[in-house]
Amino acid sequence: MVDLEPNTEGEELAIRGDIETSSVPELLRSLLGSRETGVLTFRNGDIVKSISIREGRVVSAASSNVDERLGEHLLVRGKITARQYLEASKLIRPGRRLGAILVELGALEPDELVPAVEQHARDILMELFSWTRGDYELVLKEFDPASVVGLNISTENLILEGIRRCRAWSQVMRGIGSIEMVPHPTGNTEILYKLELSEEEQEILAHVNGRGSVEQICQVSYLSHFDTCRILWALLVLGVLRKGQAGEAQVGQAVAERERELALEEIVEKYNQMFGRVYGFLKGRLGDEVNGFFDEALDDVSRQYGALFVGVDLKSYGRADFDQMLANVADLPAEQRRKLMVAGLNELTFVIQLAVRKRRGAEEEAVVSGLIKDGLRRVGTS
Repeated sequence: MVDLEPNTEGEELAIRGDIETSSVPELLRSLLGSRETGVLTFRNGDIVKSISIREGRVVSAASSNVDERLGEHLLVRGKITARQYLEASKLIRPGRRLGAILVELGALEPDELVPAVEQHARDILMELFSWTRGDYELVLKEFDPASVVGLNISTENLILEGIRRCRAWSQVMRGIGSIEMVPHPTGNTEILYKLELSEEEQEILAHVNGRGSVEQICQVSYLSHFDTCRILWALLVLGVLRKGQAGEAQVGQAVAERERELALEEIVEKYNQMFGRVYGFLKGRLGDEVNGFFDEALDDVSRQYGALFVGVDLKSYGRADFDQMLANVADLPAEQRRKLMVAGLNELTFVIQLAVRKRRGAEEEAVVSGLIKDGLRRVGTS
């Protein structure tokens, strides 16, 4: 479940949901793709973890768990002694951080501090990746760079390492969908070059050819079926692979055609991010009636663009299924597919905005119009 609420005290937007439906890896990948800036907070019982995000990348992490504070982290890793920890803790004051105090006391060398803080943030995140329950809130806002220690952490590899540590088959299965699913390479070499894949993981990737199912890949992998499915999920989350059907694409497909398809998928994803925000905001106002609202908008658009939207609904947080739309217009030339899809999504955007204006009043229209304006700006930069 996702809920979007404008902050009544300013222009900040808060996005809320639960990690049972939006896993931590998938959430971080979504933020990386949309290049959001803000503070992401997770709650599970009494434990609260917060992550500062700048343009989609993790720059710091903190935890309310007393055993996950920096001092305890350094003590457990043998970087400081118990006496140094106790003495430094007594000197903590507003504006004086423990790390700087430890350097002043000589417990840490100055060049050891940033690597220690980076490893501390990694450990907080790695434990967070194991969560299968809890709530999250993302507050989209700019923050003072001086208020956080800028960490040089690869978010892509954080996601990869976090999924490697996953022990929940339910999460993996939800991520891949089915063992009959046929994964396809996306051709996204930019992300692939950033990932630190093991030899076994590279071998699994080499078996992905657009013809073999997840089960068939498991049968030829040196890793266990669980480990193989887990790395396939990671590669799906990171955009190295995508879900498909057998025979959908053949090995040797023209590179230009694949690049056009990926570019179109990126455009549709930006529309979907916009629809998702509008859906979340309206759900906060309409509750479960929001699905009927979106159904009516889609029915209206389908009178003109019926072929494009056959088999498509907007009940998954307002998102339109790119693969289904692509299949609906697969017989058209690539440029016509793009023009038709963009025109249909533009018309859907207009119909949703018009419906809000007619039914919900000026105040809610102003919020939705702002979300749409920002979304169309992002589409325009693709």
